[in-house]
Amino acid sequence: MRNKCNKYVIKWKAGGANLTRQGRRKAGVILSLCACLTAGQVVLATGNTTKDETNTLYVGGAAAVFADYNSSENTNTGNRYSMQISIPQAETSATETGSTKTLIAGVTEVISRKSETQTEAPAETQTEAVTQAASEGVADETAAAPETAAATEETAAVAESKTDTERAQRQAAIEGFSNMGIAVVGYSYLNVREEPSTDGKIVAKMMNNYACDILETVADGAWYKIQSGSITGYVSAEFILTGEEAKERGLEAAEKRVIINSETVNVRTEPSIESAIWTQVNDHERYDVIQELDGWTEIELDSSTGFVSAEFTEVRYTLNRAIAFTPEEKAVQKENSLRSQIVNYAMQYLGNRYVWGGESLTNGVDCSGFTMKVYERFGIYMSHYTGSQAVEGRKISQSEMKKGDLIFYAKNGTINHVSIYIGNGQAIHARSAKRGITITDWDYRTPVKIVSFLDD
Repeated sequence: MRNKCNKYVIKWKAGGANLTRQGRRKAGVILSLCACLTAGQVVLATGNTTKDETNTLYVGGAAAVFADYNSSENTNTGNRYSMQISIPQAETSATETGSTKTLIAGVTEVISRKSETQTEAPAETQTEAVTQAASEGVADETAAAPETAAATEETAAVAESKTDTERAQRQAAIEGFSNMGIAVVGYSYLNVREEPSTDGKIVAKMMNNYACDILETVADGAWYKIQSGSITGYVSAEFILTGEEAKERGLEAAEKRVIINSETVNVRTEPSIESAIWTQVNDHERYDVIQELDGWTEIELDSSTGFVSAEFTEVRYTLNRAIAFTPEEKAVQKENSLRSQIVNYAMQYLGNRYVWGGESLTNGVDCSGFTMKVYERFGIYMSHYTGSQAVEGRKISQSEMKKGDLIFYAKNGTINHVSIYIGNGQAIHARSAKRGITITDWDYRTPVKIVSFLDD
């Protein structure tokens, strides 16, 4: 409510007479009662409605009318006044009350003169009525309380049900392992070798929380023979959790992923077949879920998101498996020295963190920061921006692509991600905050450009 009005103007025209003392007092009461109703300036005006000089006060702004003030100076009759509040009218109308015409406009408050013999309701009666109303209000609130409690219990039950469902789904993810092992390597990776020795050929790599089945223990417990996805090999037992610890870690590490059930699936900007296609994903990769919608799933693609149709995909909790990777033999490295050096140097940071805008290979980089810092190590300099890197190098075709070349990806025609080709259809890149620096298929999403910074 407004605590004061802009202006009060009182005009009194009743045969030239001024307001009496009582009239002024009553007018003051009226103003006090109406001040909270006014939306702006309040104007009080009166006019003769009958020949006996009975007057009417019109209150503008609040759209209220006060009637039946006597302008006579002889007002010491002790008249009492009561207030009646009428329902707002759609249009201005007039009613007859005795010899006094009362004008009603909008919200109407009518003050009518009553005889001294007509007494007002006692204060205690009014108090009782107020108390009763207040009691009814409390009763209503009290009656509503069980509904609120029921709603709260229902919400809690739904939340608990979702928690139980999620735990069951996570449990299903670890039940596929008969003797689970979990790699614990922090921001690094664990080599999977052909033989239980540090001299054994590297056939794959496992990053933190990657899962495997332990097939047997060898070399006096120093090595485990494992199966992880399609990879079979040996890992140092020092970096593998087993037993109940592995199961608990597996429950925590399981992630909700989209599995593609078709060779390729369109990724759209909105959850609608009418929205734009901004890339495609393939069945070689699993993609992190942002949210599930009616008939659609929003997935994370590097630092962006998109929507895939639920018709061609499946959502479930899974654990990561080993990534196949075999470094070049030293003889081949010498033959392709610079390209191999670039790839091997990049691979040293596999598993490290993704940080948007970052330029530290150990503390965190983003995708273009990763390529920039790797190439900088070999005296090749480029901008820290994917769009610039894509034009700073020499464009080549897929058939010309070799190790160390850069692969670019786009959203809505704008390049927004880059990776380094490492051979065998794979690429290494700083993918996202969740994935960090990782290895994927080079075409895990549709490439739009390939660029070389190398002369050979």
